[in-house]
Amino acid sequence: MEGTSYATVEQQCKDNERFAHFMAVTTEALVKDARKNVALYSKQNGEKLEQIVLDKMRSLASEFDISPEKIRKSDRQHFPDILLDDTTYGVEVKSVKDKTWTSTGSSIVETLRESEIEKVFLMFGRLSAPEIDFRCKPYEDCLSEIAVTHSPRYLINMDMSATDKTIFEKMGTSYEQFRKMGDGQINLVRKHYREKFRGRNQKSMPWWISEEPTTITHPSELYNPSCEFRMLSDLSNEVKEYFRVCSYALFPEILGTDQDKFRKPSLWICSRFSIICSNVRDFFTAGGTVNIYVNDKLEWENVPKVVANLALYIHNIKRYLDSDEELINDVNNFSSFNNGDHLLFSQWEKTADYYISTTLSKSDGYKSISKRKLNVRNLLSIRKDYIKNINKKDCYFLTDF
Repeated sequence: MEGTSYATVEQQCKDNERFAHFMAVTTEALVKDARKNVALYSKQNGEKLEQIVLDKMRSLASEFDISPEKIRKSDRQHFPDILLDDTTYGVEVKSVKDKTWTSTGSSIVETLRESEIEKVFLMFGRLSAPEIDFRCKPYEDCLSEIAVTHSPRYLINMDMSATDKTIFEKMGTSYEQFRKMGDGQINLVRKHYREKFRGRNQKSMPWWISEEPTTITHPSELYNPSCEFRMLSDLSNEVKEYFRVCSYALFPEILGTDQDKFRKPSLWICSRFSIICSNVRDFFTAGGTVNIYVNDKLEWENVPKVVANLALYIHNIKRYLDSDEELINDVNNFSSFNNGDHLLFSQWEKTADYYISTTLSKSDGYKSISKRKLNVRNLLSIRKDYIKNINKKDCYFLTDF
């Protein structure tokens, strides 16, 4: 039994080498023919190029003991484009018209994959006259990332070397394992790109990385089964308030001075709920600075509005970070302040205090009248049953100082 199994593996390796050699010879023949017929090849794309590749493979098949009649096109839109009947081999054909070796590939879910095909080679034509060229590699060896059009699709890079990591290596898996994961595919992709997004310098976020909610703890208006994009300005005050609370909780860096600090909140609400906020800065900074009165006495003067507004939401921020499972999950996926410590609010407080201190030190006119520090701990002492804005310039609070 063991001998039979070993022989099967050995034969498979020989078959792989033979087919790889067949595709290498086919590639050389295509390059040679294309350079003799530049005008013809430069006009090809899609199905026309598939037919040229198919014809070239058939013309060389007998040299490799392959019956030309067994090489055929798959059904339209099926993967891969060309099949070898009675084998597990197939060929996908891609082309570009410019001087690049990159392109968008097939969907990661491969819904229309031919079931009998196990090994796919990618024939890539760069049809940019006069330097027309072809390259061919095993499909999985030239998939560098996942790009998004209407659904997650592989990004092809024929320039990848043996030392470059494929998208599967980056995700800690293999192509064979990944394509057989079923529903687990998208979860692994989400995890990979969430980790990538969490880097402090990341300024983009794939729209498809959020998951369906498991519990309804957000305002019901946020959920959008139709997946249509909506403007935050058109939604209720409840949703707007929730956006402010979550933005402070997930991204305490908005309390700082970085010019791009509001980019992540706007990306988050778009990725998470398909909501667009075109004026996110105004949601936190409109009004410039305010004076904060505590127990009817001026406590802090000329406080930047983004810091002063924190007082309005500080109790909800603590409650959400302590107990809201969905927000805690978003912290793990989107925030950069979480270092794995279970004391999530404590981590957030340290981070927020750092950014508050930085902003106040750079704010012209800011003054602490009683010398009491403006920080998270003191803002938490404000009684949540007595918070009110008297006018655009002054805020009055009652605390337990």
